[in-house]
Amino acid sequence: MGVYFDDVHASWHSQLAGAPHETPDSAEVEARRAALKDGEDYLALGEALSRQLRYREAIEAYDKAESLMPGELRVYRGRAGRYLSTLQPENAKADFIRCLELGGERLDCIYRIGLCDYYIGNYSDSIASFEEAMPLCDDEMGVAVIYWHTLCSLRSNTSPGLLEKYRAGMEVGHHTAYDKAVMLFTGAITADELLVQLEAEPDDMEYAIILYGICVHLHSVGLWRKADALMEALLSRDAFWFCYSYLAAWNDRHNKGR
Repeated sequence: MGVYFDDVHASWHSQLAGAPHETPDSAEVEARRAALKDGEDYLALGEALSRQLRYREAIEAYDKAESLMPGELRVYRGRAGRYLSTLQPENAKADFIRCLELGGERLDCIYRIGLCDYYIGNYSDSIASFEEAMPLCDDEMGVAVIYWHTLCSLRSNTSPGLLEKYRAGMEVGHHTAYDKAVMLFTGAITADELLVQLEAEPDDMEYAIILYGICVHLHSVGLWRKADALMEALLSRDAFWFCYSYLAAWNDRHNKGR
């Protein structure tokens, strides 16, 4: 799956739940702090903090970079991602819209604006973003868009129209977990069959993506108690707490009615 973050890094307790963090500066963060002079330096500090999953501190660094480099696309894109990773979707959405205004990559931004609206609970807006994103996608991103569009549809009791775009054998690349969940949505596999497969899943990111899809599916067919129990299992596998499906699960559990 590759290396996503430094060995010494923050947990969801500080980044989502507001607990104090006890993560010491990495050598890179120390060096970036010592070299702070201009906007580029604060941008680099934000990136270094992000590699330690210290997203809230990274936002502060990006704020400073913005004050020194107003209108710099890289600043808004960096901060937008960190807002999204700390479940501040309204702020993230505003920054992603600003990225589009500044010429940011359209699929990158529209896809994540869809995620922002999903976390907010604006499912109709989220659906519209994913439908706008779909024609821009290759198979790998397409299966991710289908996954989130279908979850929105299940949540809003609307037709999951993008499922018609799914086909067996799509070249999904590293998005294998999205692919397995979408197979459930199409009826190609049952929830129980997929749960048996998950028993041997060693990767917390794959686990979260697949199991979140199962949970939303089970909720949609009235199996609330089973879905809630599985959601607890999902949240206990938190090595990749910053992946979008884990964040969605945490948001569902802790930020209802916000």
